[in-house]
Amino acid sequence: MKKFSVLFLMGVFSLSMASASFAEDKTTASEGAGNSLTGFLRNLFHYPVKATQETGSMTANTLNNTGEKVLSKTGENLSQGKVGEAVIQSVVGTAETTGQTVKETVEIPVKAAEEDKN
Repeated sequence: MKKFSVLFLMGVFSLSMASASFAEDKTTASEGAGNSLTGFLRNLFHYPVKATQETGSMTANTLNNTGEKVLSKTGENLSQGKVGEAVIQSVVGTAETTGQTVKETVEIPVKAAEEDKN
């Protein structure tokens, strides 16, 4: 009889701990804490997608800046016969574009790890 009582009490204790743990997990998951298995899997698949989106955005910005700051300005200066300014503008535009690209590349992991607030 004592063995049954001990086993019964251990079973009740185990079930109460499991239900408390499950309730805590549900509460934190609904608050967006991401401690649940679902939150973990969501974040696991969210990161590569978000990193790819950020890389695409960075690439688009780089191409846009190359067109605006390097090619168009150099073309304008060459068409006006300002060869010296064309060379200087192409170097300055390339440096600015490279700097912005490096900055955005470094920020990609941080932006990809951010959770959506939706």
